[in-house]
Amino acid sequence: MKQMMQIYRTNRETVEAFLLTTISDKPYAQFDESQVRATFKNLPCLSDLYVIDAQGMQITPTWRRNGHDASMQGADKGYFINRIRFDEHGNYVSNPYICAHSGQPKVSVARRFADGTVVVFDLDLVSVMTKMHLIDSDRLISKLSVWVYAMLGGGLVLLALFLGVYGLIGFVKALSSFGDEMLQHVFKSIIGITLAIAIYDLAKTILEKEVFFRSLTLEEGNEYATLTKFLTSIIIALSIESLMVVFKVAINDIGQMNYALYLLSGVGILIVSMAILTFVSRKKAEAKE
Repeated sequence: MKQMMQIYRTNRETVEAFLLTTISDKPYAQFDESQVRATFKNLPCLSDLYVIDAQGMQITPTWRRNGHDASMQGADKGYFINRIRFDEHGNYVSNPYICAHSGQPKVSVARRFADGTVVVFDLDLVSVMTKMHLIDSDRLISKLSVWVYAMLGGGLVLLALFLGVYGLIGFVKALSSFGDEMLQHVFKSIIGITLAIAIYDLAKTILEKEVFFRSLTLEEGNEYATLTKFLTSIIIALSIESLMVVFKVAINDIGQMNYALYLLSGVGILIVSMAILTFVSRKKAEAKE
């Protein structure tokens, strides 16, 4: 949602011009059922439509794409009329808001006629921005990407669950073991659970960004945060593995300690790389602000 609002603010003038042009191109006079149906057909982004008289009373039901709500007819909408400022052509475009009825982001366009009657159009903001190609549309390649990401993300979730179960089984085995065997099961359990958390977090991020809230959460810089979180989990798992290798080498063959050193050096390189990535991403964000 935050990213969509940023896209809207960046393209506000273009979006408002598109809305006003789209609505002004259509004639609106006496609203009957046939004209209401034609209006919804001509405006695919339209979700609600109603008319207010010059005194601020709603004189029609609230028409929706699949029916109407007569409960609001006769409601006093004077507060709405009094606080908006129409342009020289009698048009007004609201700021984006969350609709109390549907919970979806909306934007309202009001058009005032010579007799003081005001027609209010509530439009779905996601549909508007999709139609303008400001966010991903429903093209075939977009749908294909969603399905591919959903399949791969689901596979990562299953892998994370498998590793989590493996780690828990190792913990149970550790409870019934003694000595070096118990220590080995404990380390394997920690590594399995840590990797499960890392992979699940990656899968959750992929599903959120590319499947469930595609194009609404693609905030610039989020890719760095995702990579940093994933690297942190991997570094923790590798650090534990390094510690386990050190213990094994110290107990069995001290001459193999160089392999533990290589693994620890790799962890150190990952930590330095992540620190550089974090520093560069922060500087980039500060420069843009």
